[in-house]
Amino acid sequence: MGFYKEQSYGSRKSKLSRNNLPFEISLDSMSETEKFARAQDTEALQKFNDDVKAWAIHATARLKANARMRVVRNLLLSDSIRPNLYYDRQYGKEVNRIGFSFVREGVYIEKGASRGYGGYRGGSSWYNRRGQLKTAELDSLMKMGTGRRRANPWFNPVIAQELPYLADLVGEYSATLQINATNIFID
Repeated sequence: MGFYKEQSYGSRKSKLSRNNLPFEISLDSMSETEKFARAQDTEALQKFNDDVKAWAIHATARLKANARMRVVRNLLLSDSIRPNLYYDRQYGKEVNRIGFSFVREGVYIEKGASRGYGGYRGGSSWYNRRGQLKTAELDSLMKMGTGRRRANPWFNPVIAQELPYLADLVGEYSATLQINATNIFID
């Protein structure tokens, strides 16, 4: 493998690493001493983890219901939506990331892309399961969200409605935790 190919493969791997999941909300702590102090109160820590888990299950149920209601050909989408909770085990088992996983068609439906209706001006490219670089066809560029296939927002509105409840949970637990929701929305 050549140097430039290794570099591009390495950058692709870093984008898909555990530290940078595609659709996630991260809870960032202001300081390590606060994180240590929170871990000492095991009852509050357990209650916070249970509350965040309940929030994730509630948000997942709303996402599934919204997908069933809004998506016409819902073959796999609503059944594939799963919440993912990730824990920071440095001092105690505290939730530090919340993610959602679903089949790829969910992103296509949200953005209004399909075969012949996708891509951007520079061309879209992605890697398939085997690591092969795939690109959008040239005649479909700049057609996303037009024609028969319109954008059908099923994910972003539900998450936008549910985020204030998560913010209340985090605020009750600790004033030094910050919610980073920049990676949760499908752009």
